Amino acid sequence: MTRESRTTTDGPVPALLEEVVAAPDRGRAASAFWDTLERAPLIGPAREIDGRRRHPVTFLWRAQDPGAEVMVHLNGITDAHREDLTPARLHRIEGTDLCHRTDWLPADGTWGYRIVELDRLPTDAGATRAGWLAIHEAGRPDPLNPRSQPHALGQISSLLVMPDAYQHPAWADTPGTAAPWITWELPGDGDAPRTLHHWQPAGASTRRRVLVLFDGEQWTALGLADAMERSGLDVEILLVDSHGPQRRAADLPYPERASRIVDAALARRATEFGGRVPADRVIVAGQSFGGLAAAGVALVRPDLAATAIVQSGSFWFTDGDEPRRHNPVPADLVRRLRAGEFGRPLARFHVQAGTDEGTMVDQAEHFHAACAGAGGAASLRVVTGGHDYAWWKHHLLRTLTDVVTD
Repeated sequence: MTRESRTTTDGPVPALLEEVVAAPDRGRAASAFWDTLERAPLIGPAREIDGRRRHPVTFLWRAQDPGAEVMVHLNGITDAHREDLTPARLHRIEGTDLCHRTDWLPADGTWGYRIVELDRLPTDAGATRAGWLAIHEAGRPDPLNPRSQPHALGQISSLLVMPDAYQHPAWADTPGTAAPWITWELPGDGDAPRTLHHWQPAGASTRRRVLVLFDGEQWTALGLADAMERSGLDVEILLVDSHGPQRRAADLPYPERASRIVDAALARRATEFGGRVPADRVIVAGQSFGGLAAAGVALVRPDLAATAIVQSGSFWFTDGDEPRRHNPVPADLVRRLRAGEFGRPLARFHVQAGTDEGTMVDQAEHFHAACAGAGGAASLRVVTGGHDYAWWKHHLLRTLTDVVTD
């Protein structure tokens, strides 16, 4: 099983830029090149490398400052060497504003990315949290790439979609026509109220599934209702907002607390429509801390949700320890599962992790094995990508399709 999308440089100047380098007036040649360029990045013909089909991907950037340094922040891939950003730097053709970098990437990958241009780009910028956050904040979407999505920090990321990457057709590039979200307020669990968003397909249905999904702010921004409308799936949605990183970290890693939130969301729906939805029609899902929460809820309260979609679950989480996303050791939830605290898991778990998430694949395997060892039903899918809505959104609908049509 491949665990990372290793990048390799294809020389300092790809063939498509050789004419610019050889031109007597490089500045004019670079301007002419930009004038003819319709979109970026540029994806070349595939080649077999390390047993995988890979394509050369050339990132291009028109530098604003003659002395600026430029890098590409490719979700997960760049994070793997954040203390030495040399492999992410773009090369500038002398005498021009044209910066470029070519990497060989797996044919089935999907990543969000941003371009960073700074007066000075410290090679070890990612050695500290503050330095890495500064890289995130300085990143900009690629103006030549029409594919983009909201960034988790409230900005925009460009999307790199390789030729063989799985893309659910419901995630179209154009806005949909779905009915707007209805917003309700949930009573807090000893703190401030929470925001709950509701959407359902038109028409009546007696077997409609209900999806309870964490990190509602991100999913509303992504346009989940439009995508669900286009999918034709008979799935109703309840989105629970996180209300910022601090509250998110205080809620989602704790199964009992996350279960009370899901219980409250389903109770609020019952108040509006009458009658609770039986667990066999409820799917709880999430990503990162939300993935951990989805797994925890389905273990602790299978009477609430009989199915969990767990994307990049933070199974590294240990209460009281410093956050260590790259911790390969099984942590709290897996230890509890192995110890038999939940008995035989009654829910069905669909577990997914990205190749470029460090030890997240290992952690997903720990949970998958522990679940199977306890007599539960779980599947595991490893996707070529980072810690990223770029693939989460497609595989969420892919898995929902499998669940609904099963």
